[in-house]
Amino acid sequence: MQLSRPLLTIAIPTYKRGDLLCEFLLVLAPQLAGHSEVELIISDNASPDNTSQVVQQFIDAGLSVRYHRHPENIGSDANFISCFHMAAGKYFWLCGDDDIITPGALDQVLGHIGGQEYDLIYATSYGFQHDWQSKRQQDPLGRRFHTITDARHFAKVVNIMFTFISGIIVNKQRLEEIPHEDPSAFLNTNLTQLSWTLPLLRHHRRSLVLWNRPVAARQGNAGGYAIGNVFGEKLTAVTARCLPDRPDLAACITDFAIRRWFPSIIYEVRSSGNQNLHIEQAHIDLNRSYGRNFRYWLFAYPVLKLPLPLARVWLRAGEAISKIIYVLSIPAFWRKQT
Repeated sequence: MQLSRPLLTIAIPTYKRGDLLCEFLLVLAPQLAGHSEVELIISDNASPDNTSQVVQQFIDAGLSVRYHRHPENIGSDANFISCFHMAAGKYFWLCGDDDIITPGALDQVLGHIGGQEYDLIYATSYGFQHDWQSKRQQDPLGRRFHTITDARHFAKVVNIMFTFISGIIVNKQRLEEIPHEDPSAFLNTNLTQLSWTLPLLRHHRRSLVLWNRPVAARQGNAGGYAIGNVFGEKLTAVTARCLPDRPDLAACITDFAIRRWFPSIIYEVRSSGNQNLHIEQAHIDLNRSYGRNFRYWLFAYPVLKLPLPLARVWLRAGEAISKIIYVLSIPAFWRKQT
């Protein structure tokens, strides 16, 4: 029986990554077989490469997909928003065109959302550069999932990964019932996705963490923005705007970013010589946003300024400390839920 509303929309915004999109769809298409309750959308930002031909090949092979091609490149934020507005599903999963939903992951997601109501689902991930299969990982503690009813607990688990589009599935139907701004109000923040995740966190009831890493996240494709500006000034502004009465939840995101995420990214950029992320401006932007937070001076600033060999030592020490803090701050971290 045809459902009046799909249970889940998977939306893939794409631009000039036809070969990577093909790799994604080769893994996803078999998982979609027999699942009429899942809507697939591909939103093409006027790609000048073979993207349209790739999509047509899958359509010819029987893949049910709603393919929308913008007449011109409207920018990544606007394309994300376009995906959100097109999505008809009760749940909405925006996925990067260079990532992979690993085999079996879709069935796992549908098994949960088909029987229970969740506001947010966090699909944990592992990183890869070329071969997602050889790098495939499972949760080292053997956990499969956790159901979480406390918003602060969930925010501590997810932290900066709220910004990773492929890792968050949102209950769009629930979002429509609570106060929130239209995502278009967040255009040009590079964090448009937070406009549909953070309101659900603010009005949190029940969420799910999938620990067995159902998403393979391709590394090394980010760029074109200043990390200090986007994850400093813009991140603090967006979290404050979406969580006006919950600064504690905003702090769960930003404090982790300062303590763990920034040092790692800064070192990676410094050691690779990759200047696409404008690291030369990083201290100015980060100091403006986080200069009053001791974590910046303790964890991030030394990695930014020390000679690379010492920066690496500082980074590794900070990672160890951060891991201890993370484990101790999350209730029932070790528990295996069945």
